[in-house]
Amino acid sequence: MDRKLVSNLLGISEKSYYRWKEDRAIFKLLEMYFSDKNIEEFLNTGKIQKFENIKFVMDKYLFQLQTTYLNSFLESKSLLNEAHVHDEFRDFYFNFLTNFGKIDFPFNINVLGFQSLLIHYLFQYQMKIIKEDLSKDKINQRLVDFKFEIDEAISSSLSEQDREKIEKIKQNFQEDSLKDEFKEDVFSNNERNFEGIMLHFFTFNNWDNDMSYFLELVKKDEFDYFINSNNNELLYQAIGYLVYSYYQKLNMRDKLDLIYSTYHYFIANKNLISKENIKKHILDRVNDPKAFKEIDDKLSNYYMNSPFPKILTNNFDIDSENEEI
Repeated sequence: MDRKLVSNLLGISEKSYYRWKEDRAIFKLLEMYFSDKNIEEFLNTGKIQKFENIKFVMDKYLFQLQTTYLNSFLESKSLLNEAHVHDEFRDFYFNFLTNFGKIDFPFNINVLGFQSLLIHYLFQYQMKIIKEDLSKDKINQRLVDFKFEIDEAISSSLSEQDREKIEKIKQNFQEDSLKDEFKEDVFSNNERNFEGIMLHFFTFNNWDNDMSYFLELVKKDEFDYFINSNNNELLYQAIGYLVYSYYQKLNMRDKLDLIYSTYHYFIANKNLISKENIKKHILDRVNDPKAFKEIDDKLSNYYMNSPFPKILTNNFDIDSENEEI
Protein backbone atom coordinates (compact mmCIF):
# COMPACT_ATOMS: atom_id res chain seq x y z
CA MET A 1 0.00 0.00 0.00
CA ASP A 2 1.36 3.40 -1.06
CA ARG A 3 2.72 5.21 1.99
CA LYS A 4 2.13 8.69 0.55
CA LEU A 5 -1.52 7.99 -0.30
CA VAL A 6 -2.30 6.56 3.14
CA SER A 7 -0.51 9.45 4.86
CA ASN A 8 -2.59 11.97 2.87
CA LEU A 9 -5.78 10.06 3.66
CA LEU A 10 -5.12 9.97 7.41
CA GLY A 11 -3.60 13.44 7.61
CA ILE A 12 -0.25 12.29 8.97
CA SER A 13 3.32 12.88 7.80
CA GLU A 14 5.14 10.24 5.80
CA LYS A 15 7.85 10.23 8.46
CA SER A 16 5.40 9.12 11.14
CA TYR A 17 3.73 6.53 8.87
CA TYR A 18 5.40 3.44 10.37
CA ARG A 19 4.97 4.67 13.93
CA TRP A 20 1.25 5.18 13.28
CA LYS A 21 0.94 1.83 11.55
CA GLU A 22 1.92 -0.18 14.62
CA ASP A 23 -1.07 -1.94 16.20
CA ARG A 24 -3.69 0.32 14.58
CA ALA A 25 -6.71 -1.49 13.14
CA ILE A 26 -7.36 1.22 10.53
CA PHE A 27 -4.24 0.14 8.61
CA LYS A 28 -5.37 -3.49 8.57
CA LEU A 29 -8.77 -2.37 7.32
CA LEU A 30 -7.25 -0.29 4.51
CA GLU A 31 -4.87 -3.06 3.44
CA MET A 32 -7.61 -5.70 3.46
CA TYR A 33 -10.41 -3.87 1.62
CA PHE A 34 -8.95 -0.91 -0.32
CA SER A 35 -6.44 -0.71 -3.16
CA ASP A 36 -4.14 2.24 -3.86
CA LYS A 37 -6.43 3.08 -6.77
CA ASN A 38 -9.44 3.23 -4.40
CA ILE A 39 -7.64 5.57 -2.01
CA GLU A 40 -6.37 7.79 -4.84
CA GLU A 41 -9.89 8.01 -6.32
CA PHE A 42 -11.32 8.97 -2.93
CA LEU A 43 -8.67 11.66 -2.37
CA ASN A 44 -9.35 13.12 -5.84
CA THR A 45 -13.17 12.89 -5.98
CA GLY A 46 -14.39 12.36 -2.41
CA LYS A 47 -15.94 9.00 -3.27
CA ILE A 48 -15.17 5.52 -4.63
CA GLN A 49 -17.44 4.81 -7.58
CA LYS A 50 -17.62 1.02 -7.18
CA PHE A 51 -18.95 1.45 -3.64
CA GLU A 52 -21.39 4.10 -4.86
CA ASN A 53 -22.68 1.55 -7.39
CA ILE A 54 -23.07 -1.08 -4.67
CA LYS A 55 -24.95 1.43 -2.49
CA PHE A 56 -27.23 2.30 -5.42
CA VAL A 57 -28.05 -1.37 -6.01
CA MET A 58 -28.69 -1.96 -2.29
CA ASP A 59 -30.91 1.13 -1.99
CA LYS A 60 -32.92 0.02 -5.01
CA TYR A 61 -33.25 -3.52 -3.61
CA LEU A 62 -34.41 -2.20 -0.23
CA PHE A 63 -36.93 0.10 -1.90
CA GLN A 64 -38.36 -2.83 -3.86
CA LEU A 65 -38.68 -4.86 -0.65
CA GLN A 66 -40.30 -1.89 1.10
CA THR A 67 -42.82 -1.60 -1.74
CA THR A 68 -43.66 -5.31 -1.52
CA TYR A 69 -43.94 -5.02 2.27
CA LEU A 70 -46.32 -2.05 2.13
CA ASN A 71 -48.41 -3.54 -0.66
CA SER A 72 -48.99 -6.69 1.38
CA PHE A 73 -50.69 -4.61 4.10
CA LEU A 74 -52.47 -2.37 1.59
CA GLU A 75 -53.87 -5.12 -0.63
CA SER A 76 -55.09 -7.15 2.36
CA LYS A 77 -56.76 -4.02 3.82
CA SER A 78 -54.62 -4.47 6.93
CA LEU A 79 -52.73 -1.18 7.25
CA LEU A 80 -52.10 -1.02 10.99
CA ASN A 81 -52.70 2.73 11.22
CA GLU A 82 -56.29 2.35 9.97
CA ALA A 83 -59.14 2.18 12.48
CA HIS A 84 -60.87 -0.94 11.11
CA VAL A 85 -57.91 -3.26 11.75
CA HIS A 86 -58.44 -5.52 14.76
CA ASP A 87 -56.37 -4.65 17.83
CA GLU A 88 -55.53 -8.33 18.28
CA PHE A 89 -53.76 -8.33 14.91
CA ARG A 90 -51.84 -5.18 15.82
CA ASP A 91 -50.80 -6.73 19.14
CA PHE A 92 -49.73 -9.96 17.45
CA TYR A 93 -47.70 -8.22 14.77
CA PHE A 94 -45.94 -5.76 17.10
CA ASN A 95 -45.05 -8.66 19.39
CA PHE A 96 -43.72 -10.51 16.35
CA LEU A 97 -41.55 -7.55 15.29
CA THR A 98 -40.23 -7.17 18.83
CA ASN A 99 -39.29 -10.85 19.09
CA PHE A 100 -38.17 -11.30 15.47
CA GLY A 101 -34.66 -12.75 15.47
CA LYS A 102 -35.17 -14.24 18.96
CA ILE A 103 -38.04 -16.63 18.22
CA ASP A 104 -37.38 -20.23 19.24
CA PHE A 105 -37.84 -21.88 15.84
CA PRO A 106 -36.37 -25.41 15.66
CA PHE A 107 -36.47 -25.66 11.86
CA ASN A 108 -34.53 -24.24 8.92
CA ILE A 109 -36.42 -21.15 7.78
CA ASN A 110 -34.64 -21.27 4.40
CA VAL A 111 -36.22 -24.67 3.78
CA LEU A 112 -39.70 -24.18 5.25
CA GLY A 113 -40.05 -20.49 4.36
CA PHE A 114 -40.95 -17.35 6.25
CA GLN A 115 -44.63 -18.35 6.47
CA SER A 116 -43.73 -21.24 8.75
CA LEU A 117 -42.04 -18.86 11.20
CA LEU A 118 -45.14 -16.63 11.35
CA ILE A 119 -47.45 -19.58 11.98
CA HIS A 120 -45.08 -20.98 14.61
CA TYR A 121 -44.96 -17.62 16.39
CA LEU A 122 -48.77 -17.27 16.25
CA PHE A 123 -49.01 -20.53 18.21
CA GLN A 124 -46.43 -19.30 20.76
CA TYR A 125 -48.21 -15.95 21.06
CA GLN A 126 -51.58 -17.56 21.77
CA MET A 127 -50.19 -20.02 24.29
CA LYS A 128 -48.48 -17.19 26.17
CA ILE A 129 -51.70 -15.17 26.42
CA ILE A 130 -53.75 -18.19 27.55
CA LYS A 131 -51.14 -19.10 30.17
CA GLU A 132 -51.12 -15.54 31.54
CA ASP A 133 -54.93 -15.31 31.63
CA LEU A 134 -55.22 -18.68 33.38
CA SER A 135 -52.69 -17.77 36.05
CA LYS A 136 -53.89 -18.09 39.64
CA ASP A 137 -53.37 -14.39 40.33
CA LYS A 138 -55.49 -13.29 37.37
CA ILE A 139 -58.33 -15.70 38.17
CA ASN A 140 -58.34 -14.62 41.83
CA GLN A 141 -58.34 -10.96 40.79
CA ARG A 142 -61.37 -11.56 38.58
CA LEU A 143 -63.08 -13.14 41.58
CA VAL A 144 -62.29 -10.07 43.71
CA ASP A 145 -63.57 -7.78 40.94
CA PHE A 146 -66.76 -9.82 40.62
CA LYS A 147 -67.47 -9.58 44.36
CA PHE A 148 -66.81 -5.84 44.26
CA GLU A 149 -69.26 -5.44 41.36
CA ILE A 150 -71.94 -7.28 43.33
CA ASP A 151 -71.38 -5.07 46.38
CA GLU A 152 -71.56 -1.99 44.15
CA ALA A 153 -74.80 -3.25 42.59
CA ILE A 154 -76.31 -3.82 46.05
CA SER A 155 -75.36 -0.37 47.31
CA SER A 156 -76.65 1.36 44.18
CA SER A 157 -79.93 -0.58 43.90
CA LEU A 158 -82.94 1.69 44.15
CA SER A 159 -85.47 -0.85 45.42
CA GLU A 160 -85.42 -3.22 48.35
CA GLN A 161 -86.56 -6.02 46.06
CA ASP A 162 -83.53 -5.59 43.76
CA ARG A 163 -81.17 -5.55 46.72
CA GLU A 164 -82.63 -8.77 48.04
CA LYS A 165 -82.22 -10.50 44.66
CA ILE A 166 -78.58 -9.47 44.36
CA GLU A 167 -77.89 -10.46 48.00
CA LYS A 168 -79.28 -13.91 47.22
CA ILE A 169 -76.96 -14.21 44.19
CA LYS A 170 -74.02 -13.23 46.39
CA GLN A 171 -74.91 -15.83 49.03
CA ASN A 172 -75.43 -18.64 46.53
CA PHE A 173 -72.46 -18.30 44.19
CA GLN A 174 -69.73 -20.91 44.51
CA GLU A 175 -66.14 -19.74 44.11
CA ASP A 176 -64.95 -22.95 42.43
CA SER A 177 -67.72 -22.97 39.84
CA LEU A 178 -67.18 -19.26 39.22
CA LYS A 179 -63.47 -19.86 38.65
CA ASP A 180 -64.38 -22.58 36.14
CA GLU A 181 -66.56 -20.06 34.31
CA PHE A 182 -63.71 -17.57 34.24
CA LYS A 183 -61.44 -20.22 32.73
CA GLU A 184 -64.03 -21.00 30.06
CA ASP A 185 -64.16 -17.27 29.28
CA VAL A 186 -60.41 -17.26 28.73
CA PHE A 187 -60.68 -19.90 25.99
CA SER A 188 -63.74 -18.20 24.45
CA ASN A 189 -61.94 -14.85 24.35
CA ASN A 190 -58.86 -16.47 22.86
CA GLU A 191 -60.97 -17.98 20.10
CA ARG A 192 -62.45 -14.56 19.27
CA ASN A 193 -59.01 -12.95 19.35
CA PHE A 194 -57.67 -15.67 17.05
CA GLU A 195 -60.44 -14.91 14.56
CA GLY A 196 -59.48 -11.21 14.69
CA ILE A 197 -55.89 -12.09 13.83
CA MET A 198 -56.78 -14.55 11.07
CA LEU A 199 -58.93 -11.94 9.31
CA HIS A 200 -55.67 -10.17 8.47
CA PHE A 201 -53.23 -13.08 8.41
CA PHE A 202 -53.30 -13.40 4.62
CA THR A 203 -51.25 -10.17 4.65
CA PHE A 204 -48.26 -12.53 4.84
CA ASN A 205 -49.30 -14.88 2.02
CA ASN A 206 -46.59 -13.71 -0.38
CA TRP A 207 -43.81 -13.13 2.13
CA ASP A 208 -40.64 -15.04 1.35
CA ASN A 209 -37.14 -15.16 2.80
CA ASP A 210 -36.32 -11.80 1.19
CA MET A 211 -38.87 -10.28 3.56
CA SER A 212 -37.08 -11.92 6.46
CA TYR A 213 -33.85 -10.28 5.29
CA PHE A 214 -35.66 -6.92 4.95
CA LEU A 215 -36.94 -7.06 8.53
CA GLU A 216 -33.49 -8.05 9.81
CA LEU A 217 -32.00 -4.96 8.17
CA VAL A 218 -34.60 -2.45 9.37
CA LYS A 219 -34.60 -3.88 12.90
CA LYS A 220 -30.83 -3.40 13.25
CA ASP A 221 -31.27 0.37 13.55
CA GLU A 222 -34.61 0.20 15.43
CA PHE A 223 -36.69 0.85 12.31
CA ASP A 224 -34.97 4.16 11.56
CA TYR A 225 -35.44 3.23 7.88
CA PHE A 226 -39.21 3.25 8.46
CA ILE A 227 -39.10 6.48 10.46
CA ASN A 228 -37.27 8.30 7.64
CA SER A 229 -39.41 6.80 4.86
CA ASN A 230 -41.92 9.69 4.73
CA ASN A 231 -44.69 7.08 4.84
CA ASN A 232 -47.42 7.22 7.49
CA GLU A 233 -47.95 3.47 7.77
CA LEU A 234 -44.24 2.76 8.19
CA LEU A 235 -44.01 5.55 10.78
CA TYR A 236 -46.88 3.94 12.71
CA GLN A 237 -45.17 0.54 12.60
CA ALA A 238 -41.85 2.01 13.75
CA ILE A 239 -43.56 3.69 16.72
CA GLY A 240 -45.32 0.41 17.47
CA TYR A 241 -42.02 -1.44 17.48
CA LEU A 242 -40.43 1.10 19.87
CA VAL A 243 -43.40 0.99 22.27
CA TYR A 244 -43.56 -2.81 22.34
CA SER A 245 -39.79 -3.15 22.66
CA TYR A 246 -39.26 -0.72 25.53
CA TYR A 247 -42.56 -1.01 27.44
CA GLN A 248 -43.41 -4.70 27.39
CA LYS A 249 -44.96 -4.61 30.87
CA LEU A 250 -47.78 -2.32 29.74
CA ASN A 251 -51.00 -4.12 28.84
CA MET A 252 -52.17 -4.30 25.25
CA ARG A 253 -54.66 -1.45 25.54
CA ASP A 254 -52.13 0.94 27.10
CA LYS A 255 -49.51 0.09 24.48
CA LEU A 256 -51.88 0.63 21.56
CA ASP A 257 -53.15 3.91 23.05
CA LEU A 258 -49.55 5.06 23.46
CA ILE A 259 -48.80 4.22 19.82
CA TYR A 260 -51.96 6.00 18.65
CA SER A 261 -51.29 9.24 20.53
CA THR A 262 -47.59 9.31 19.63
CA TYR A 263 -48.30 8.60 15.97
CA HIS A 264 -50.87 11.38 15.64
CA TYR A 265 -48.60 13.84 17.42
CA PHE A 266 -45.83 13.26 14.88
CA ILE A 267 -48.21 13.16 11.90
CA ALA A 268 -49.25 16.65 12.98
CA ASN A 269 -45.61 17.70 13.54
CA LYS A 270 -43.69 16.02 10.75
CA ASN A 271 -40.78 18.43 11.06
CA LEU A 272 -40.03 16.88 14.48
CA ILE A 273 -39.84 13.29 13.25
CA SER A 274 -36.66 11.48 14.27
CA LYS A 275 -35.95 8.29 16.18
CA GLU A 276 -34.51 10.22 19.12
CA ASN A 277 -37.51 12.58 19.34
CA ILE A 278 -39.99 9.71 19.09
CA LYS A 279 -38.26 7.66 21.81
CA LYS A 280 -38.14 10.66 24.15
CA HIS A 281 -41.75 11.57 23.40
CA ILE A 282 -42.90 8.04 24.24
CA LEU A 283 -40.88 8.06 27.47
CA ASP A 284 -42.35 11.43 28.49
CA ARG A 285 -45.88 10.16 27.84
CA VAL A 286 -45.27 7.07 29.96
CA ASN A 287 -43.80 9.10 32.83
CA ASP A 288 -46.34 11.92 32.79
CA PRO A 289 -49.38 11.25 30.56
CA LYS A 290 -51.36 14.16 32.04
CA ALA A 291 -48.80 16.61 30.66
CA PHE A 292 -49.99 15.78 27.13
CA LYS A 293 -53.73 16.17 27.73
CA GLU A 294 -53.89 19.72 26.36
CA ILE A 295 -51.89 18.79 23.26
CA ASP A 296 -54.04 15.70 22.63
CA ASP A 297 -57.23 17.74 23.10
CA LYS A 298 -56.01 20.28 20.53
CA LEU A 299 -55.15 17.51 18.10
CA SER A 300 -58.55 15.85 18.58
CA ASN A 301 -60.35 19.16 18.06
CA TYR A 302 -58.28 19.87 14.96
CA TYR A 303 -59.00 16.45 13.47
CA MET A 304 -62.74 16.75 14.07
CA ASN A 305 -62.87 20.13 12.31
CA SER A 306 -60.57 19.44 9.34
CA PRO A 307 -61.10 17.70 5.99
CA PHE A 308 -59.72 14.17 6.06
CA PRO A 309 -56.84 14.66 3.56
CA LYS A 310 -55.52 17.63 5.56
CA ILE A 311 -54.90 15.40 8.56
CA LEU A 312 -52.46 13.33 6.56
CA THR A 313 -50.55 16.12 4.89
CA ASN A 314 -50.45 19.30 6.98
CA ASN A 315 -48.51 20.20 10.09
CA PHE A 316 -50.62 21.20 13.04
CA ASP A 317 -49.60 24.50 14.59
CA ILE A 318 -49.52 23.86 18.32
CA ASP A 319 -47.72 25.96 20.92
CA SER A 320 -44.99 23.40 21.47
CA GLU A 321 -44.41 22.54 17.81
CA ASN A 322 -41.01 24.18 17.58
CA GLU A 323 -39.89 23.27 21.08
CA GLU A 324 -37.79 20.26 21.91
CA ILE A 325 -39.87 17.28 22.92
